[in-house]
Amino acid sequence: MQWDATEYDAKHDFVFKYGESLLSLMPTAPGKVLDIGCGTGELSQELAEVGFDVVGVDQSEAMLEKAVAHFPAVDFELGDILNYAGKPAQYDALFSNACFHWIRAQDRLANVMHRLLKPNGVLVAEFGGQGNIQTIADGFSHELAKFGIAYQSPFYFPSVDDYRDLLKRHGFQTVDLETYARPTPLKDGQAGLRNWVAQFFASDLEALTTDQQTQLFDELDEALAPKLWHGDHWEADYQRLRVRAQA
Repeated sequence: MQWDATEYDAKHDFVFKYGESLLSLMPTAPGKVLDIGCGTGELSQELAEVGFDVVGVDQSEAMLEKAVAHFPAVDFELGDILNYAGKPAQYDALFSNACFHWIRAQDRLANVMHRLLKPNGVLVAEFGGQGNIQTIADGFSHELAKFGIAYQSPFYFPSVDDYRDLLKRHGFQTVDLETYARPTPLKDGQAGLRNWVAQFFASDLEALTTDQQTQLFDELDEALAPKLWHGDHWEADYQRLRVRAQA
């Protein structure tokens, strides 16, 4: 997926703003931290400001260009966490916000994370859990089918039990999980839902002409308004999974 970093910061900055509350789960003694899927770097910077030695990694060049420009004191690296070449037992903590649901190879991810953590190191993360954006995805799938295209979800939205079992299989000893509904207001009033869909379902939309996309957006707005329109803004039906696990 290609990310528009400027659009992301302007329209979808709720992603990192909601992630700020994750910082309270980090260890009290600062150490070396890898921020997985750091995006435009806001939370990497906040970790650095409270004393952590931070490395931010992301596979989007556009995102990292903004991160480096805005936060030059933080060490940012371009790369895929699944192929991350960091030394074993290198980090005191791993941190990630709104990233893991984009990764399908979850066994490989869990193995990499456990390898990178020092003994008793901590993983702190939040991402989409079971039922996340279900209303939007079902509506989008229905509208896309009108053009003869079957929606294939790119996401991993696990249950609490499934994710606990995954981490324990890969050596994490203590796994604390919380799931909660987080209805999320979208910016730009009536245009908010289509802005969101254009960003996060971009690969599906590429198969449609401009006119077809406009038709899909219009019909999706009409179909989802009874559930997600709140007078002057849309609210995305987010369901989050928050984890704190110890290696």
